[in-house]
Amino acid sequence: MLRRKSGTSGTPPTSQFKNPDSNSKNGVSRSNSQWKLLDRFKPQNPPLKSSSTSQISEENSSSIKKGSHQGSSHKGEVCIKNCKCCGTVVSYSGGKHKFRCSVCNTTNVIINEPRCQPDPSTYPHVLSFRRVKKMLDICVHDADEACRQGNSKSTHEIFEPLSSYLFSAFKSYPCLNNSFKVKKSSKKIHYSTANLNMEDIRSMFILLTHLPTKRPLYSALSGACELLKRVEVYQDDDARNLLWLLILLEIPFLSNALVNYEKGTSTKITSMIDVPEIKTLCYDILKRVFGIMAQFNSTSQNNYIASWFSKLNKREFSSKVDLINLYITFHLKKYFHIANNPHLSRRKSSSSSSRPHEHPTDYEYLDNIELKNELEEIPPSDFRPPSHLHPSVNQIPSRSILSRSKSRKESVVKIKIHQYANDWHLKTAAIFLSTFIRANYIRDDSERLSVSIFYNSLLDFANIKLDFDSWQSNKKSNVKPPNDLQEPELQTVIDYIHGHNNSFKFNESSSYFFCQYPFLISLGSKISILEYEARRQMERKAEEAFINSLDKRIAIDVYFKVRVRREYIVQDSLRCIKMNPTNLKKSLRVQFIDEPGVDAGGIKKEWFLLLTRELFSPQAGIFVNIEDSNLLWFNVVPIENYEMYYLFGAILGLAIYNSTILNLKFPTALYKLLLGKPVDLSDYQKLYPVSASNLLKLREYSNEELMTMELTFEVSYTDFLGKVHTKQLIPKGTNTIVTVENREKYIEKYAKFFMYDGITNQVNFFVKGFSNVIGGNALSLFSPQEIELLLCGSDEEKIDVAILRSITKYSGWKDNDHATNSSPVKWFWEYMDNLSYKQHKKVLAFVTGSDRVPATGIQNLNFRISRLANGNDSNRLPVAHTCFNELALYEYSSREKMLSKLTTAVNESSGFGIK
Repeated sequence: MLRRKSGTSGTPPTSQFKNPDSNSKNGVSRSNSQWKLLDRFKPQNPPLKSSSTSQISEENSSSIKKGSHQGSSHKGEVCIKNCKCCGTVVSYSGGKHKFRCSVCNTTNVIINEPRCQPDPSTYPHVLSFRRVKKMLDICVHDADEACRQGNSKSTHEIFEPLSSYLFSAFKSYPCLNNSFKVKKSSKKIHYSTANLNMEDIRSMFILLTHLPTKRPLYSALSGACELLKRVEVYQDDDARNLLWLLILLEIPFLSNALVNYEKGTSTKITSMIDVPEIKTLCYDILKRVFGIMAQFNSTSQNNYIASWFSKLNKREFSSKVDLINLYITFHLKKYFHIANNPHLSRRKSSSSSSRPHEHPTDYEYLDNIELKNELEEIPPSDFRPPSHLHPSVNQIPSRSILSRSKSRKESVVKIKIHQYANDWHLKTAAIFLSTFIRANYIRDDSERLSVSIFYNSLLDFANIKLDFDSWQSNKKSNVKPPNDLQEPELQTVIDYIHGHNNSFKFNESSSYFFCQYPFLISLGSKISILEYEARRQMERKAEEAFINSLDKRIAIDVYFKVRVRREYIVQDSLRCIKMNPTNLKKSLRVQFIDEPGVDAGGIKKEWFLLLTRELFSPQAGIFVNIEDSNLLWFNVVPIENYEMYYLFGAILGLAIYNSTILNLKFPTALYKLLLGKPVDLSDYQKLYPVSASNLLKLREYSNEELMTMELTFEVSYTDFLGKVHTKQLIPKGTNTIVTVENREKYIEKYAKFFMYDGITNQVNFFVKGFSNVIGGNALSLFSPQEIELLLCGSDEEKIDVAILRSITKYSGWKDNDHATNSSPVKWFWEYMDNLSYKQHKKVLAFVTGSDRVPATGIQNLNFRISRLANGNDSNRLPVAHTCFNELALYEYSSREKMLSKLTTAVNESSGFGIK
């Protein structure tokens, strides 16, 4: 047995994973054509490597030679390979054909040849609900016959044939992988279906749970665990070889192992799936299925798996995502409790030492349960986490609870990065969840789930800013030249000047950071990282400015001030932005020249509103409204001043930094361009639905029909004056006729022209303006949909008045009770309860300056109601202070009078002023 390479004795094995950031800018490699939909399924590049190598137990070990991918190895040679369950890099002496990973206790059997289809006579009969039901009926019939003959059997004896069959069937790879087929004769692989009868799988397991004994169910799960502990590694990438994993993933009660496991929840076992032995097996199946699925980096396999998952209905798709997130939460909660109760970690260490002959993976589930049970025994005064986070220890904190109070969040100790940075359970689950991200991308628009479904709420209680810094530091250290001869002290100074932080060196050996898988991080946490990075950059610039100002005696302004004239708002705004490139990350203050008003938020909102209205006007010629979709897009005909696009990009960046919601009507493709992500044919279909429909009809025509159309590789478009312009899509496009052989290329080139190729300069200036305001790697954590949410707010189908009422603050009354019981406040909420969604948006626009709620939800809207005139009646209209999202009401004498005044104010009022 080889020894683990480690500088400190007692250090847990460190997993080495491949780096997902090493090769591809966006974490997804693509072929030459970024318009091929399935190219988006390519797996993430290998994760970050750690500095240590796992200890390996040699079971007749053999594999590929170091630096080679095929061929046999000889005794004495050192072989290196990744474990096919946890991904740990293992080194062992060659000569034979298998090794066991000491981290996850999985035996890897190396077979350097493609997998062959074995003879069906060599393995048990394939599984199906019908066959299991038939065997069950035979068992019952035989028991009845034996009973009539006076030979009664015990329950276990009655179902022994079924138990034996299930154990051998689930333990056999060829049997399980060929089971539950919809079409047994099908030999071809299809993107549209995995050819598995998922309902049949679930029905069979539910049938087993209704038997009078748990032995058959236990046998089936035990056989699956035995199969998962011994993984055969073949030299092929056929996705059909993974069907057995999809079958195990359909076990309907796997999630039961992750919930309701504490003493205080339910001590009474109501079903066999609540038995600890069954739960332990379910947990083992979960962790190994997730682990193995995460290790397949083949593009072909990932394409098929993502396509199959994309065909699930919303309920099934969502349940799979929730299962993986529940598994992640299961492990994170352990670290959360240990961080807040350090003595539990010491107890865990002592309990582990009491099992010297067992592998840690054999009892990790029971250890987790024991840890949760010990929390039940801790006196409330000693339990560090606040009770509002844990109404029951097994429950996931809801998103609404997590976002209510920063002060309460800060009162707990956050999960530390060293706790999870080398946890293969979290890493493999995150990698597997990324497959569902790709699957969700290709689902139909009506079936696509919101990105928020992938968030894990417990990550809000991890030190996500330190995670971000460590991730950044790790990336920089990976690209650092190995022959760097700088003195450490000098390098520290140089790194500080360039904004690099060297305080995270202790995390260099970490193989996992949450920022590698940003789909897990909630939008609120991403915003906090963005603000954190911007604040750090501004602090560094402020220090530089302060040092430079010492000799010049120049005062430093903490704000980015924009002074504009209303009639020249575009020109003045562009001048201010271009003259202050280093101040754009400062807090924004706007002043309209020769007008009263102190900018506490309202004037800034009006500036954004007026400026974007000018930029979007047809007279500006910057954007055009696409009639088919009623969305704005870049004008294909170049305007003389590209700086208008630079200004628009900068405006979007300033809006994000200053938490201002804009009224934008752009497709998601715009936000893809901001993030450096490619646009594709699906984006063209959303922007030009009629044109795209006609374009795709070309695929239905024969070559003769295409020839009669006389289409060439050219595109024609008109400018706002009606002049027709023609461009070639390829060199000599005028003379190239569209045929069956090249029509796909024509469709691709035609769509790309309007989405990118024909507007390259416009896009480049636009992205440059945005990047000058929002630079840094924090932006890479966001998806295009999240950037759209930040800029446009959430266009929810309805406003939840109950939540709005619960977060509203009152001023001008003695206390909140007097406020909520006052007539104007009661009348206002009655008025809100009876409004339609469109009328709700008008009220929001009147009070806040925007008809959209914040991206993180209406529960995070600062909404205030104040009392005017010391509670006296008035004939004046209510007043809105959009700077503070505040509605000011008089003590009107009647309900009818107030509702009339409020309706008039909401529908007709506008303007700013100072009292």
